[in-house]
Amino acid sequence: MSSNHPLDQLYRQVIMDHYKNPRNRGVLEGTNVDVNMNNPTCGDRIHLTMKVEDGKVADVKFEGEGCSISMSSASMMTQAIKGKTVEEALRSPTFFPT
Repeated sequence: MSSNHPLDQLYRQVIMDHYKNPRNRGVLEGTNVDVNMNNPTCGDRIHLTMKVEDGKVADVKFEGEGCSISMSSASMMTQAIKGKTVEEALRSPTFFPT
C-alpha cells in the first residue's frame, strides 16, 4: 500500500542516503563492546564494535550485509548513539512515526 504522506519521500531519501553512503561503517580496534546480530529469517547480519569510555559511547562502527532498511538503520543508529551515555544509547529511539 502506498502512502501519500508528505514526509514519505523524505524518509525514502534518508534511507537510501544512509544505504549508499553509510556513516560509521567499518570495524574499530581496541573496543570494549563487540556485538554480532543475525536475522535468520532474512539473512541480515550486523557486527557492531564500540568504545565506551566514562559511561559514554566514545566511538561506534558497524559492518554487515542486508537489505537497505537494515543497513540504513545501522548507519543511523551509530550516529544516534555516538556521544550518548550507555543508558541513553540503550533506549529505543523513534526515528520515524508509525
